[in-house]
Amino acid sequence: LLDTGDLLLRMRVHSEEEVRAGRLPKGSFPLLREALLAGEVGRGQAASITGYGERMARNVVADLLKKGYLHSAGPRAALTLAFPLEAVERWFPRLYPPL
Repeated sequence: LLDTGDLLLRMRVHSEEEVRAGRLPKGSFPLLREALLAGEVGRGQAASITGYGERMARNVVADLLKKGYLHSAGPRAALTLAFPLEAVERWFPRLYPPL
């Protein structure tokens, strides 16, 4: 049901396409990858993961939270991977049967 073998590749390709289209900020994929692999990401790690300064990293985090790619229990809580509807079909292409 869940084809996770190439999940990181599908996430990377989707993220890169969304960045090129201007729908996601640059630096999105490294944060999403870390959230997937580690289970959660401390907000303070965002700058080192993205390679940006603190302010720009906060902007990337805020955008990913707003668009539903990341989730957090509170303003200082760790970040976890979320699955927005826009990404689910790309990340898990055979999750739902064809109509």
